[in-house]
Amino acid sequence: EVVRVEQGVPVQGRELSEDVNPLEANLLDFISFNKGCYIGQENTARMNWRQKVNRRLVVVPLDRSEEKRRKAEYPDLRLAVDHLRVADIDPEIAPDWMRGALSPAEPSDQSNG
Repeated sequence: EVVRVEQGVPVQGRELSEDVNPLEANLLDFISFNKGCYIGQENTARMNWRQKVNRRLVVVPLDRSEEKRRKAEYPDLRLAVDHLRVADIDPEIAPDWMRGALSPAEPSDQSNG
């Protein structure tokens, strides 16, 4: 299970639930767009067609995990899996495959002028 968690491979009943779309869990290779009707098919197809996924499951250090966004936690590994808005994912903790699609957080304007 250590490798599974560290590699960000979700599992039903832990990280996966009804409120996580398969595309948010990076499960594109396991989705059929030719199969007949299934629950969530229209939303999944729309997200894929637009190539826009607003949230992702991301493995994060437990001390940086947001409790309200946490899907699972692994205290022994000091890791958690959070369901985060893409805009809120810190590129430093994002998996390699996701990093290129993320913009670094812009520094806030501290000037008074």
